[in-house]
Amino acid sequence: MSAVTVIALGSRTACDDEAALLAAERLGERTGSAARIVLAGRPGPGLVDLLEPTVPTVVLDVVSAGRPAGEVIRLSLSAVTEAAVAGRPLSSHGFGPAEALRLAQSLGRPLPPGVLVGLQARSLTPGAGMSPAVREAIPALVEAAAAAVAELSSAAPREDDPCTSPA
Repeated sequence: MSAVTVIALGSRTACDDEAALLAAERLGERTGSAARIVLAGRPGPGLVDLLEPTVPTVVLDVVSAGRPAGEVIRLSLSAVTEAAVAGRPLSSHGFGPAEALRLAQSLGRPLPPGVLVGLQARSLTPGAGMSPAVREAIPALVEAAAAAVAELSSAAPREDDPCTSPA
């Protein structure tokens, strides 16, 4: 079975923005070979190059979605692109996952099966420490990401199955 790719976005120098990176590190310890963890930082349009259309993908990010700080959200990757089209940014990054996924579609690249698992930020001010609500929610983010990895792993075609493996 192919490993699910987990792409963690964020910055270690911008308050709550580090939470997805910390969650991905914990997730890697928990999922082992079921997930390939990529600590991508803030790749901007480079996120397109990290997406493989046939590989199930979980994007972890700290979001700005107008929810209470520390709330975990989960959206399909297609719903994330719809947010970009509607002009509702989800990310703290100038060119975040919604814009990158939309760019991939504009370039004719199919989106991989997958989800964005996000954690609502309280503050994204550079240099400030992580807010308590976000720090306390990191285990919930890890749980949500682990559940997404498990779901995508069970739905992914097995490479050793001639009926479901890619030709």
